[in-house]
Amino acid sequence: MRMPREMFPITIIDPESGEIRMCRSHPMINSFNQFILCARRFNMDIKFIWSGTDAKALVYYCTDYITKTKLSFHDTFSLMQKAVGSNDNNITENSIDKARKLVLRCYNSLASQQELSGVQVATYVTDYGDYYTNHEFANIFLIAIERNLQNELEKKKATLASSSTTMQATNTNSIHFIEDEEEETTVMMNEQFSIEQSTDPQKLVLINLRIDYQLRSPALETVCLYEFVSLFHRKSFTDKDRLNIDRPSTSTEDVRLNPGRPLQERYLFMTEHPQAKSHGVIKRLKSIVPVPLGPQIPRKDREETQERYSRAIATLFIPWRSVKDLCAVNQSWREALSSRQESISTESKQIIENIQLLHDCKKDRDVHLQQIISNVQASDEIDPRLFPRNMRVADSDEDDDDSNENETYLSFLDSLADNNQTSTINHLSEKEQLYQDEALRSLHKVGRFSNCNRPDQPSMVSTFL
Repeated sequence: MRMPREMFPITIIDPESGEIRMCRSHPMINSFNQFILCARRFNMDIKFIWSGTDAKALVYYCTDYITKTKLSFHDTFSLMQKAVGSNDNNITENSIDKARKLVLRCYNSLASQQELSGVQVATYVTDYGDYYTNHEFANIFLIAIERNLQNELEKKKATLASSSTTMQATNTNSIHFIEDEEEETTVMMNEQFSIEQSTDPQKLVLINLRIDYQLRSPALETVCLYEFVSLFHRKSFTDKDRLNIDRPSTSTEDVRLNPGRPLQERYLFMTEHPQAKSHGVIKRLKSIVPVPLGPQIPRKDREETQERYSRAIATLFIPWRSVKDLCAVNQSWREALSSRQESISTESKQIIENIQLLHDCKKDRDVHLQQIISNVQASDEIDPRLFPRNMRVADSDEDDDDSNENETYLSFLDSLADNNQTSTINHLSEKEQLYQDEALRSLHKVGRFSNCNRPDQPSMVSTFL
């Protein structure tokens, strides 16, 4: 919390750094604005953000806090393991009672260890929702689509290399790239499909987002994968839908028949699509936000991940039907992305910049935390104002008052001495020994008995340490 803080009688501007130093009359008070405090009546900690680094660190902190996840898997597993380990083995209970109590014990362990804010608890008590957003989201299994494109590219390179030895030099990057990807788990890389019915009720077909995008209508030729997910979705077409396929959404007849709601644009799949006769693509009334699943898109300025970054960006934001639209057999993914910048729309370029900005914010957040930690480690002395009065090191004029308090601690040390003398007979438990060691270290650290030591006598605490 960086307490106690420096006090300022009035709000000033530091002429050297340009930093605004808020008025603070007490070292344990956060920076505040009196007008906001009176108007809003809530706690605050105002800080002057005077650099882009601080601003990005704050943005990432707020974003990360708002989107924080629940307990991680290893934390959940450790809590359940602890609950299972403490389960009583009662022979008289049947298996159903044991299972019920085990589940209840695991649930209580998870519920007691999970962090809940006051606002979150209040929403549960008052039966309000706990999830509010202005957007809707849809997942893109990006790494599986990338792998499909990469495998298609490798097949083309292998076919060309078998007929020409001049392609050996161009295969170096691709082979190294595949070796890097093998480090990722197979589950994360495998493409997933949905099993649905075709026009024939007796037949089933495999469908996923990649197939829908590759076999989209020619009218959507210039739509990238990110925009396709954001603006369109697959739908089972009725006869009425097919009648409205070629009708413009802004026609006079549509405005007359549907004055409050414009007709949604509809498009057929190409004939190669497994559901071309029964399904089509319809435009959403409101765009959604695509969320890539799998390994995070890396930074663009890291040399070791340049190929993965270029491939991911090209897959998302350059229109394609096959890998030849994204990367030639004699190109690396970095070269392919650089040569196809004109195919990326202005809106997509802004999203790409935001992806990199998120990485920059995380980096600045980490740097800011390292600075705070280094500052704390540079001065490991505890400010005396943080200690209660009865725990502070006594001044010369308070020796008599503290002498009685020291008697209590001295008796504690005497009891430890007795325990040490009889340790060969009665061994202390591990928890008791850890408690005593920690107590001694704490007493020694704060200088509790510094005023009791004589020059010719070592510290009593030191003799036990």
